[in-house]
Amino acid sequence: MALRAVLLEAGARMSLDTKFSEPVKTRRPWQGILFVILAIITVIALALSISSLSSRYNTEEMHPSSVAPDGAGALASILRDRGVTVDLVHSADDALAGAGTILIWDPRGNLTFQERQELIDSGRNLVVVSADGWDGNEWLPTSFVDATYATTNTSRPECAVGWVSDLDAIERVSRGVDYAGCFPVGDGFHLVEADNVVYFASPELFQNEYLDRSHNAAVSIRATGQSDHLMWLMPVRQDASMEVLPSVPPALTGALIGFGLVALWYGLFVRRPSGPLIPEKLPVLVPSAEAARGRAKLYERGGNSAHAGAALRAGTIHTVSGRLGLPTNDTPETVVNQLADASGWDRAAIADLFYGPSPSNERELTDLAHRLDLFTKELHHD
Repeated sequence: MALRAVLLEAGARMSLDTKFSEPVKTRRPWQGILFVILAIITVIALALSISSLSSRYNTEEMHPSSVAPDGAGALASILRDRGVTVDLVHSADDALAGAGTILIWDPRGNLTFQERQELIDSGRNLVVVSADGWDGNEWLPTSFVDATYATTNTSRPECAVGWVSDLDAIERVSRGVDYAGCFPVGDGFHLVEADNVVYFASPELFQNEYLDRSHNAAVSIRATGQSDHLMWLMPVRQDASMEVLPSVPPALTGALIGFGLVALWYGLFVRRPSGPLIPEKLPVLVPSAEAARGRAKLYERGGNSAHAGAALRAGTIHTVSGRLGLPTNDTPETVVNQLADASGWDRAAIADLFYGPSPSNERELTDLAHRLDLFTKELHHD
């Protein structure tokens, strides 16, 4: 701050016009507190709302909370309305630790052979929903099961399985397997029952988009609603080499959006806007006081004490030259002699004051400013 004050003093010893003075902006304490409170409320509200929307509008395929066409939120909701508890789990151990029927959706083959065998050997009712029918040999008691493709839109039971034999038909299923079962699809069957496993060759009967077709809902509800508890298994691979970085939590996303909106609000309404550009004809006249303040800030930022000292000395000579009739372009020797005669100071002291070594730091610059100010006051007093 000392450097800026010194340079302002050196600005031709000018008297600052009040219209160029920078008004001190003050902000009432309650305004700052109100801004902080509103910012916190905005961030929290967005974080909670986005987190809530994300949980309500899940779009993962066959997820029991998904509202997407290929989700299974409608089926899970119907089961809950019928008193069935639906628990989503991500490992075979968690599924076996629960009670009731286990629905298995494993399109990426995340379950190991041992985990599949443990599920089958548990004796629990297993409802295996395949993505395309090509994993039939992993769940059915045979060495190889081929998948077949649908050739018609509808299919009747055509089997002796009691819990589906009274139904008329299902629609829009896309896959079957060449294993004895119900609902012919192509050269195979869509539904296969083997021991404690009920195998579906494709997921359409469970998905929101097709649940209301024909007796699709009846088949899926009967398969999964055999007990009052359903463990919905969507396995996640535990192998560290297959792990991926978790996605950004919805609450954090909402908080980041909130911070961005608060920053935008602060920039537009709290900070002074720059406003539109105003064209001016050149040359532009800048008030001397404004120019002096600008130079002061630049010298202070750059720490240029020597340049500021030279401005101080030149400003003092300019100030006293009018009173003494001293041309500003005289030689240093002439200036020293006339200032010594007018002030009574020693010529060596005046030479050191006006033409001595340049100040190298702020302390020396401040000392030089004080000495020049003292000389000017004594000269005017005389």
